[in-house]
Amino acid sequence: MEEKEVFKKYQCEDLTTYELTQGKWFIGSALQAVAYPDLNKGCYYYHQPTIWTRMLQVDPVNPYWEIHNETENFLLVDGSNKEATALLEDVLTEYFQKKSKKPLKLYSFGVGKRRLFAGRVVETELEIPFYIDKIRVGNYRKVFVQIEGRFYPLLDCTEFQYGQKNYFEINLNCSYLEMARRQLACIFYGERYLKYTEYFELTPAKLITDQRYLRLISLLETVAFLEKHAFKTTASYLGHTVKKIHKLLALQVFLLRLPSTTLHELLDGAALESVKQEVHKLETFELANLEKYAPEILADRYGITLEMQTALQGKKDYVRNYTQKTAKYFTDLPFCTDIQTEAEFITTLLKIQQQK
Repeated sequence: MEEKEVFKKYQCEDLTTYELTQGKWFIGSALQAVAYPDLNKGCYYYHQPTIWTRMLQVDPVNPYWEIHNETENFLLVDGSNKEATALLEDVLTEYFQKKSKKPLKLYSFGVGKRRLFAGRVVETELEIPFYIDKIRVGNYRKVFVQIEGRFYPLLDCTEFQYGQKNYFEINLNCSYLEMARRQLACIFYGERYLKYTEYFELTPAKLITDQRYLRLISLLETVAFLEKHAFKTTASYLGHTVKKIHKLLALQVFLLRLPSTTLHELLDGAALESVKQEVHKLETFELANLEKYAPEILADRYGITLEMQTALQGKKDYVRNYTQKTAKYFTDLPFCTDIQTEAEFITTLLKIQQQK
């Protein structure tokens, strides 16, 4: 890690391990990688890659849909509200303000006012619950930035109590930061994904509205990352999860009718063979079996998941447009071209949270 001023100022202890698993699970959130109940009062930092498998079930997806995430995180243990606000301001300054040529217009959504930058941030009261082991222990705070009329998610904070300690975590998704800093059309034009986006010559208009391509680009990067770290399709829980990711990638290849050479040029090793097998399974599947067998039997006996069955039936529309009316996730907001004003942005974000 490049040592930053905020790191030195708060004398952060670096907890980075780059571990991807915890027991039989992939680490899906950065906090999972940290033994936070055992930490003493102080400030901590960790760069944490995650495999957020819950995203595999998300439908519809949008141009922020990532399975493999790269995150930078700061955790303040038993700090005061004043210290937490100062840390948040310093992180915003270090990671974004210094890299921007213009003054930032920031928006904070959470419980209680933090008076960021002497009150120069638009703060909106919003309760976004945070749970550990299905028990609510605190709240999230979402911070957005407006650049040339577009509203980008910038970072998340989590304020919670666990045991007898108070915690304040700042989570920076590296893809989100890069998109906002460089004002990219979407995260898949960022450094980690550009190899795949350029290979398919995807324009923003084509990529952003087609969920098949969004999944394809994200899954290609994830599969290559897992292969690099030697995660295979085995009988273990982790192996089954890898297989699920391979199946979902194969489905996008099938839906887009991509030539067989595509996978050979973008994947290698065991991952290549596994995904090829799943594509072949879809290409040779007898459609009459969709009527002959129950969905559960097709999944268990033939390995044709419910999503694959829907795709084979040709009943699903994969085009998605983004408006104030149809916005479903906070991360839809940068793509809602009909959001023209600050008031429309705030109103739409609050509506999204109310619908959850």
